[in-house]
Amino acid sequence: MSKTVKKALQLLEIFTEEKPYWKLDEISNHTGIPKATVLRLLKTFVELGYLKKITFHQDEMVIDGERYGLGIKFLEMGERVAGRLDIRQEAFPYMKKLQVQFNEAIQLIAREQHEGIYIEKVESTRPVRLYTRVGRYAPLYAGACTRAILAFMPDEKIYEIIDKPLKKIASQTPTTKQEVLDLVAQIRRDGFAYSDSELEEGTASLAVPIFNRFGKVQYSISLASFSTSLRRERVSDFVGALWEAAAEISKKIGYNHPYPYGKTINKPLEVNVYEEKI
Repeated sequence: MSKTVKKALQLLEIFTEEKPYWKLDEISNHTGIPKATVLRLLKTFVELGYLKKITFHQDEMVIDGERYGLGIKFLEMGERVAGRLDIRQEAFPYMKKLQVQFNEAIQLIAREQHEGIYIEKVESTRPVRLYTRVGRYAPLYAGACTRAILAFMPDEKIYEIIDKPLKKIASQTPTTKQEVLDLVAQIRRDGFAYSDSELEEGTASLAVPIFNRFGKVQYSISLASFSTSLRRERVSDFVGALWEAAAEISKKIGYNHPYPYGKTINKPLEVNVYEEKI
């Protein structure tokens, strides 16, 4: 670890519940970091939103000079981490049930900026297993598990992601904007995403969205297998159980509306379907 990074982390760790606000001199004295270095680090953290500068007033008079405290970025990061931990705990029993029912790998995926990350997995008991692992990243446009998230993002965000060159990862990875837009429209209409040989050659995946308490899709649950076992014409054998699991997980994390697909469908999900051709 570089000295600068080490000092930066050392500085951030002094902000606690017992002492949430610190003056410049206090930080330097407490950490042993030279004041000039502390000031430079503080300025960077304030600019990025990780720290905030506070001046205490009383009767419009400054009473205690400038201090620093944790900024909104840490709140946002904390919420993301807490949400991810919560959904893993809530989703696991339903993932295990699906694995027992179908004896296929079941995966939980979360959105991380312009990528998806595998955050939980229940393996198949078959002797030959798929090469996927918790912590692996995948682009949002490739693979059913991540595209089930992409499809329910705001249109402008989708355009932002696919406006960049799309890397071909396996033989069937979509590599044009229109391919992705057509797939997005299909996912929104049908309620599931399917892929074959997009992230790994010879593997297929079927995924459905999970809705959070704000009605947004930040997660998906998928069933993954080899292409020979999970053919497109077999989707109906699995998708109902995936919808049921996703509906229950969505409810557990605060979604209080009927799940828009499957037996619990109330009305079509109100999202735009792409008609524009790029």
